[in-house]
Amino acid sequence: MHSYFPLKLRSCEINGRGDCHVAVLVQIKGLRYFVDVANGKPYDRAVHIGTNSTITSLNGSFHWNLRYNIDSGRMELCHSGETAVSFHPAKTVRYESFRKMILRSRSEKSFGPFLTGLRFCLYPKKTSKMIAVRDACIYDGDSSCVKRRALTRKDILSISTREEIERIVGFSTLLKDAID
Repeated sequence: MHSYFPLKLRSCEINGRGDCHVAVLVQIKGLRYFVDVANGKPYDRAVHIGTNSTITSLNGSFHWNLRYNIDSGRMELCHSGETAVSFHPAKTVRYESFRKMILRSRSEKSFGPFLTGLRFCLYPKKTSKMIAVRDACIYDGDSSCVKRRALTRKDILSISTREEIERIVGFSTLLKDAID
């Protein structure tokens, strides 16, 4: 991985499953910032790992923060006070080490959600809105709290014609193929 700023990869734990997610620490002017772009949550900025501040996204409907757990020695990414992701702040891992995680997530149903359902998340307009499908729920609007249950495939396909989705070349077709 190449970047203007030094990057360090961290292996994360989610719901008691170790090595199932990747987070990035980026160093800017000697300070380390947490970045997570692949969790489908509206983490809309890099956060200094020394801060305890609560950050709000999606017009104030989503609250998150980083905190250091002195007992475990891990950084915890929390949503509304509950730990969602954790990682060891000083343990760097090589990009190649994630190959096993990727293979497991695509071959073992018990390892993660990628074989048991459809997931995607878009944040058009700089995270003030979201369009997402996660665990058979559709999120469409300005709050992560507002969702509706997708009862049929047609429910999910109904958002495939949205302008924000059609702007991404091939995504609408990919979504339709995944449903069929």
